Amino acid sequence: MTLGCYTAYLLLSVVLTIWLGQALHREGRLFLVDCFDQDDRLADSVNHLLLVGFYLVNIAWITLTLKSSEVQNTLTAAVEFVSHKTGIVSTLLGGMHFLNLVVFHQYKERRRRLS
Repeated sequence: MTLGCYTAYLLLSVVLTIWLGQALHREGRLFLVDCFDQDDRLADSVNHLLLVGFYLVNIAWITLTLKSSEVQNTLTAAVEFVSHKTGIVSTLLGGMHFLNLVVFHQYKERRRRLS
C-alpha cells in the first residue's frame, strides 16, 4: 500500500507541476512582455528561466518530501496521505506563483517611477 501511495503522490504532483508550469509559461508571457517594456526577447528568456527554476524547485520538493514514517495500511490512510502530500505541493506552487507576481509587479512599478 505504501508503494502505491508513493507512486500516486509522485504521479499527481509531477503532472500538476508540469501542467501548471506550462500554463504559467504560456499565459505569463504577456505579463512579462509588459514588465520588460515590450522587449520580447528578454521576456521570453526570463519566462524560460522561470519555467526551468519552477520545475527544479518543485520536483526537488516533491522528491524530498516523499518519505513518510506513517504506514498506510488502509485505503483511507492512503487517500489521506496522497491528498496531504499533494496539498502541500499545491500550496508551494501557489506560493511560488504569487511571489513571482509580486516581484515582477514591483519591478514594473520601479521602472515606471524611474522613467
